[in-house]
Parts: sequence; C-alpha cells; structure tokens
Amino acid sequence: MKRHQILRVALLVGAAFYLAAWIFLPHSQVSRTFIVTSVAQAFLFIQSFRIFLNEPNQKNRPIFLNFALFFSCSALFAAFPFLGSLFSPRSSYFGFYFQEYIALGLYYVLLALAIVYLSVDAILREFTTWQKYAIAFAIVGSFYAYYNYPLLKDAKYLYSTPDIVEWKSVDNAVTSFANSNGGILPTADQIANQVELYSWSGTRRTGLLFPEDKLIRIEQILPYTQGDNYVILLWRPLYMNVIFVCVLCVGFILLFFGYQYMKDPPQGAYIERIMFLLLVFSSLEILHSWSFVKSLEWGPLADVLQKGQYVSVFVLLLMGLFFTLRLRFIKSVKGEFYENELASRPSGVVRWRDALDNLVIRHFLDPRLESRRVLAIPRNSRGKSFTHTQL
Repeated sequence: MKRHQILRVALLVGAAFYLAAWIFLPHSQVSRTFIVTSVAQAFLFIQSFRIFLNEPNQKNRPIFLNFALFFSCSALFAAFPFLGSLFSPRSSYFGFYFQEYIALGLYYVLLALAIVYLSVDAILREFTTWQKYAIAFAIVGSFYAYYNYPLLKDAKYLYSTPDIVEWKSVDNAVTSFANSNGGILPTADQIANQVELYSWSGTRRTGLLFPEDKLIRIEQILPYTQGDNYVILLWRPLYMNVIFVCVLCVGFILLFFGYQYMKDPPQGAYIERIMFLLLVFSSLEILHSWSFVKSLEWGPLADVLQKGQYVSVFVLLLMGLFFTLRLRFIKSVKGEFYENELASRPSGVVRWRDALDNLVIRHFLDPRLESRRVLAIPRNSRGKSFTHTQL
C-alpha cells in the first residue's frame, strides 16, 4: 500500500473513532465556532503534513513541518471536550490550565515559530536549517519568556494580579452592601467608605491610593462586578500577551515582504500567498484580543467574538486552498522540476506565475505581453541576453 493510501486510511479510521466518541462518550459542551475552527485547522494540519512528506525542496520541508506543528493544536482542541468532562470533576482548574497554557500559550508560540522561521529562512538563505531554528527559537522563546514569566513561575498568577485583587475587594463590598440593603447596589462613593485600594508595582503594593484616585479606580472596577464580567479582568493579561505575540508575527511578516520587495528572491509556489493570509489572520487575532481587553461586559463580548471567529475561519479556509494548490503543484512534474531548480540553481529561476497571477493578468493586463516563464538562463560572459523556457 502506498504512503498516501496509508495516510487516507488512517484519517478515515481516526475520523470514525472520533465520531463514535462524540456520540457515545461523555463530553463537555463547546461552541459551534470552536468546532468549525477545529475542523478547519485539522484540514490544514493534514495538508501541511502532506506537503512536508511530498516536498521536493529539502529546505522547504521545515517550513511546512512548522505549520503542521502549529495546526496539530487542533488535535488538542478536539480532545478538550472529552478531557474536560474527564478531569474537571477531579480538578476545577483543568479548563483554566488548558486555556492558559494551550489555547492562549502553546497555540500562539507555534504560530510565531512558524512565521519567524519562514522569515528567517527567506532572509538568511545560506544558513543551515539548525542555525535558522536556533535564531527562530531564540527570538520566540525569549519573547514568550519575557511576557509570560509570571505564568511560568506560578500557574495561578492570574488570580493574584492587581485587577483581580481589587475586584475581589470591590465585589465583596458590593455584595455586603446589597445584602444589608434589600438588594440595592451601592454607589462608588459608598464603596469607597468600605474598602482600601493601593498603588502597585507589579504584584507588590506600594501605598494607599488618594481618595480621588480610589474613587476613579472603583468606578473602573464596578462594571466587572456584574454577572460574569470579571472573566475579562481575569484573562486580560493573557490576551495582552496574545496581542504582543501577534504583533511579533505581523512584524516578521512585514519584514518578509519588505525583503521580497527589495531583493525579489525566487520563492516556493504559493508561499507568499500563505504569508499574506497569515498577515490577515494575525491581524484578526490582534483585533479579537484587543476587543476582549477593552470590553466591559462578558455576554455581548462573547457573541461578538464568536461572530468574529467566523471571519478567521474563512481566512483559514483560504489558507487551506493555497496549501492544497501547493500540494497539487509540487506533486506535478512541472512543480517538482521548478522546486528542484529553485533549490539547486535559484539565480536562474524567476517567479512562478500561479493561478491568481493569471487571473490578475487576464482581467487587468494584456496576457500577450507576458510569457509563462519558469527558468531564466543568466547572461553569459560575452554579455548575451538570457533566454527562458516555458511550460
């Protein structure tokens, strides 16, 4: 049995087992967007892993291995409903730890690693694979450690942030006042008479707030004492870290395109398209996280985030399209030839014109002015102009 047939059988068997588990095993409830996103990322994992297996250019294989690792998080997300049902009764913090270290931790670290490595690979072409990985790991690892050191030191750090400590004080005062006054909620002035708030340096108190500053702070915290709004305060530091990681991703993607613009080196087919979609995806993640950080009410925010995730899913599906087009390209004779020439003689290769390029030329340019050029033979020592081959 051929390799692709084995992979197809394994996928069918895995899908059948998962469907059976979803029907017969206990599991926690998850949102529809969670399921759709997990399916889209599972498809991208399959396609990126298939590209890794079939990639004729050995230098490109780590690129798609990194993408496969990133999208392999879909397996953890798919298992979460069952693991949550299994472990949550034993540990009330299971969902908290999963969100902290997987959904908002490992997931974005692997995204950053995939993007940073691809940018480093494009700029430092002469470096070895291990040197490129060392640079990418150093950048992403130091960035993550700097912003997440408190979480690595204390898994429950989020419960001891100044926002949560002050929220507890204000929330207790609100509850006490309401219980003593027939459910009437207190004003900020009434709460200020019952609590003391502090200025902070990190997680260390540095002194009492002045009365006017305390009143302003209480007015800021009060909206989070209603319903589940405190969730926003709890997770705000992690979503800020997500913003920082995604800004890092956007920065390296712009560096990639800046280098492409300045040097215009030949690049593997569809890689630029994938990088552009990663730029859109990372920007959307920044937008979603910023909306979370700045919101005051959890209920409306959850609805907005779910709708926003559908836009991210659409971008993922477009990415899946270009992964599929690259897979089909490298498995073709002309694709294998082009990628091998790109690896062995990049100076003699010009940019591959893909289906999207042809669409733009067909509608906005005169196709007769362009030829489908694949290989360029540079000028020889006598200064004769190069020729090109066509497919």
